[in-house]
Amino acid sequence: MSTTQVFKTFACATAENFQVSLESAGGTVSSGAQNWNFKLDQTEQTKVLALDSKITLTGALATLEALFGLDPACQKISLPAGPSELKNLLGAKADSFEVERTDFFQLRPLWVHNGLENVTPERWTETKEVKHPIRPRIQEGQVLYQRSIPGIDKVLRFRVADIEKDLDIFHEWHNQPRVLKFWELDKPKEELRDYLKKGLQDPHQFPVILEFDETPIGYFEMYWTKEDRLGPYYDSEAFDRGFHFLIGNIEVLGFKNTDAILKAVCHYLFLEEPRTRKIMAEPRSDNTNVLKYLETFKAWRKVKEFDFPHKRAALLECKRELFFGNNYL
Repeated sequence: MSTTQVFKTFACATAENFQVSLESAGGTVSSGAQNWNFKLDQTEQTKVLALDSKITLTGALATLEALFGLDPACQKISLPAGPSELKNLLGAKADSFEVERTDFFQLRPLWVHNGLENVTPERWTETKEVKHPIRPRIQEGQVLYQRSIPGIDKVLRFRVADIEKDLDIFHEWHNQPRVLKFWELDKPKEELRDYLKKGLQDPHQFPVILEFDETPIGYFEMYWTKEDRLGPYYDSEAFDRGFHFLIGNIEVLGFKNTDAILKAVCHYLFLEEPRTRKIMAEPRSDNTNVLKYLETFKAWRKVKEFDFPHKRAALLECKRELFFGNNYL
């Protein structure tokens, strides 16, 4: 008797919800009133996926995500045929083609808000005597990235902070002693309101709420390093990204969740801007928890220690080719 596995996902760029029902020899993928069947021929070494000829690009991607997501050991899926948009994304020329795991998680339409947009021409400007590309603007409350993560059985989402919605929890997090130690933002609510408002107006950095299953559990600040205070401390490139973060909900602390979160933020930043080659971080040099974590996530490395005006910092670097090339997703 076959067992049915159910995988749910969301196409961030098109706001479509998908449910994939998978059995040993095939299954169905559905979104609203749309349903498509697929067949699956699999052994321990190979998976051959035959998709419905009328399936959409996002439906095909949702099916592939279910197969890769539910089987972390799966490295390749063969397709006798597939949507032309999928073949174009992969650069496939023949009717039949293969999808490698390392390639699949570099495809943009499913997980990031701008996944169906083309890379725009570079236009440059200057901020405080630093020349850099003009940065895209974000909207308060905007969903940036969403992905189902079977390893922790949660849906992870990054969305831009919404001041009215998030101020209370933001204030609560920053008044936790363990957060205060590193952030030093134990301010009254109105000062934190101004802090978030300033972040929403800053083109180089913006405030982001991290959610598990639509429940806020942490906070990130995503930034472009070229025009950031970090830029002068290393050989920064035009589309390098960086982030600061805190986990506010103590119930989700622990290696497994933190590992999933940090891999997801790397995934998001590399997908949102395909020209980003490096992600940087600059935690305090005495943040032993973060530095110890690098031993398990080897796409990251410690470059050096240096002195900011306000702290002794460790400069950390994650390269795009190491992140995608080593199957961290």
